[in-house]
Amino acid sequence: PNQRVGDEPGTFDMIGYDFDLEVPVLITTEAYLLFGVYQYGRNYQTSSSFGSARNQPATPLRDGSFGDDTLTAAGARIGLGWFLDPNLLLEIETNPGVYSDLEDSLNHKDYDFPSSALLTYRPIDNFFLKAGLRYNQIFEDAPWLPYIGFSWEVVEGLRIDLLAPEYFEISWWPSAATSFAFGTFVQGAEYRVRSPSETGKSAANLNVQEVISYLGMTHRFTDRMSLQVRTGIVLAGDYNLTTGAPAFDNAEGALDQGFYADVTFGIDW
Repeated sequence: PNQRVGDEPGTFDMIGYDFDLEVPVLITTEAYLLFGVYQYGRNYQTSSSFGSARNQPATPLRDGSFGDDTLTAAGARIGLGWFLDPNLLLEIETNPGVYSDLEDSLNHKDYDFPSSALLTYRPIDNFFLKAGLRYNQIFEDAPWLPYIGFSWEVVEGLRIDLLAPEYFEISWWPSAATSFAFGTFVQGAEYRVRSPSETGKSAANLNVQEVISYLGMTHRFTDRMSLQVRTGIVLAGDYNLTTGAPAFDNAEGALDQGFYADVTFGIDW
């Protein structure tokens, strides 16, 4: 809520609503295939002046501010996991999908395919090294970056997980059903957005990114149902917003710090 971007006037609230389904299918005793679908929504409610710093006056074909908008990412998950030996796991995944405001018919620029390849090696029972490569649009100027990290159970119930450049968490499990965690992660994507123009619809790319730090709790009510609650702050981030109109001067800059919270329900079967 009440988020600001750079030197832009006004504020916005963002409500995200996500759905994720994954189904692993064993193909041998050492390998599995992963199938799934996902849908991530971002609904932006903006104040009347947001994005208007360099876009006044407005005209019928020129937006004077950014305005309310809903961005959607939706697609499929396809992956492979393969134990090359009992202590070495290779995971490859691609997530082709639509990243758009869905304001008009889609073309090739509305699609993206975030993907990754990750090797996990266990040198000792409670320590896992990770290295790989990922492609996505979280970092606008660096879609291809290496993965490097580890998972370490320091003592029974205390775990540290790092997968740079996207994720870090320290979690404590006082019981097998409940954990408490502190962490930081970065999220974002590039979306295709459209606006009316003299020749129909004009389009451009919009980029969003948030760096979030949180405190959270996960509780498994049964072996098949869990609840996760997290609250924290937006530490930083980078926005490059456009309506898609040719004359719109992008609303861009760093995010102010602000409140963040999420609730997630998980079901296993």
